[in-house]
Amino acid sequence: MLTTSGNLNRQIIKLAMPVFFQNLGRSLAISILDSFWIGKISSEHLAALAVGTFLSWGMFALGELVPIGTNALISQSIGAKEEDTARHIGTLNLINSVIWGIIIAVIMIPLLPLLYNFTNLDTPKSVLANEYLFPIIVLLPAIILFETGSAIFRGHGDTKTPFKLLLVVFGLKIILSPLLIFTFKMGIRGASTATMVSYGCVFLVMFILHKKRGYISSVQKKFTKIIKDLKYNSKVTKETIKIGLPLSLEGLAFSFIYVFVSRYVSDFGTTGLAALGIGHRSEAIPYQVGEAFAVTASILVGQNIGAGNYDRANKGAWRILLISWIPMAVYSVMLFIFPSQIAGIFTTDKAVIETVKVYNIIAAFSIFFSMSEQIFSGAFAGSGNSLPPLAIYLPVTALRIPLAAILAPVYGMNGIWIAIFATTIAKGILIALWWRLGRWKNRKFVLGKRTAEPIESPIEKFEIH
Repeated sequence: MLTTSGNLNRQIIKLAMPVFFQNLGRSLAISILDSFWIGKISSEHLAALAVGTFLSWGMFALGELVPIGTNALISQSIGAKEEDTARHIGTLNLINSVIWGIIIAVIMIPLLPLLYNFTNLDTPKSVLANEYLFPIIVLLPAIILFETGSAIFRGHGDTKTPFKLLLVVFGLKIILSPLLIFTFKMGIRGASTATMVSYGCVFLVMFILHKKRGYISSVQKKFTKIIKDLKYNSKVTKETIKIGLPLSLEGLAFSFIYVFVSRYVSDFGTTGLAALGIGHRSEAIPYQVGEAFAVTASILVGQNIGAGNYDRANKGAWRILLISWIPMAVYSVMLFIFPSQIAGIFTTDKAVIETVKVYNIIAAFSIFFSMSEQIFSGAFAGSGNSLPPLAIYLPVTALRIPLAAILAPVYGMNGIWIAIFATTIAKGILIALWWRLGRWKNRKFVLGKRTAEPIESPIEKFEIH
């Protein structure tokens, strides 16, 4: 779908809805479903899962480097009507996804013991968290490939196909999780293994669809030509990193900052750690709504910048924010009126539910600012300039550490909630103001037109006039 002309509202909804359901499915597949099954074992397992989840977010965030850059560059290519360039970017970045996944695994494995120490996890919980994380690290290329493949579809304006494929992932996960956790007695390790195997299997289907639609060329041929075409491939990789790295570092920072915040949460024992994990799961739906509209902003802004239509890109970003607030208003009311009931979905522990209750009440107000942070981050990525979100995110989110240290001894877990949501509100305001400055309009589509090798399947050609 091209977004360079036509009804903005209709295009926004048409792009965002499949992405929302895909992201929600991802949350169900990885986070909520795991909490549901692991919570049936014990609160100790649930606490270990909370820490393991924070650390896995860091790895997934690093893995997003390639998909984020791919989405932006292909969107710009399609907006500029350069299908050959889009095909080249998609093919090369599938190769980069595998390489990047291996690099992350090599870096993270020796760091895990140090990270467990930072969270003050006792030995039994550290062992459980490690069991959960190890399959994720080893099989990380599978999920990066899936996300890069989704980015290829989205860059072309197709958000429905990734959603349908995610449904297949979720279906496999539903079957495999209880089977591996209980039947094969893999415990917490079975939950993460089921996730990664599901993603890997479905990516194979995605790859075939890419080939049939002419979105990629021969990976084998591309791999053999990396050295021959080193200059251009290096340029594509550099631009991918330039766009993806800042937002990837945001997610990594989020994970590591929570490792330090968890240090203060652990002073409140298993109840505190479980409450923090469940609090984030209570926000799963608004977070996925925000991510859906962020991807929409990236596509819309990217395609319009590729077409040189900067006013429509700006108008679209603000329109996306306003539309996102409509479903958030509904969820905010639910979160405010039923904070305990929503927390009770994930646990029957009354102490944990009471602690999460306050989190949910405050979150009912802060989620509107979260929308601003996510959507304008996506818009900046689509423009090819994702440094502003990082410049805001790192220092403001890092403030959670000293604020938690100061407020937790005075207000208990509520002090930690205050630290989290005060910084969330600040980030949402600051990034909106930075976008309004309009400096992103100086960005241009830098890869230019090139002729890629011919592919087997026919594809419509466009000319720039």
